[in-house]
Amino acid sequence: MIRMVTKRSSMVKEMDTTYKQQLEMEMETQSRKRRGLIRRLTLLGILSLSLFCIAFVTIYAQANTIEEKEQKRVALQNQLETLELEQENLEQEIENYNNLEYIAEIARRDYYLSKPGETLFKLPE
Repeated sequence: MIRMVTKRSSMVKEMDTTYKQQLEMEMETQSRKRRGLIRRLTLLGILSLSLFCIAFVTIYAQANTIEEKEQKRVALQNQLETLELEQENLEQEIENYNNLEYIAEIARRDYYLSKPGETLFKLPE
């Protein structure tokens, strides 16, 4: 039995060393390529993530700015409407003060002035 084992081991040939070295070099080259690929993909992922974060922050800041400006625009719109109403009232007052009948009515009401031959009576309210 011992003879058989030794017989078998002598039948197994060692592989050609140049072929073996060539395979090892190819495997090492593939390993380097794979490491380079992983590094490039990692770098690309980090850059993509950082660009996404920058874009997100920028969009968020712009949305806040737009919202603030919209609130300011609404407040200014309300102020404009108030001022337009006040302007209409003041224009009406100017028109009234240029009307002699209105001035006479104010004079009678506030200063108790009367037309010639007219008697004013102030009634309690």
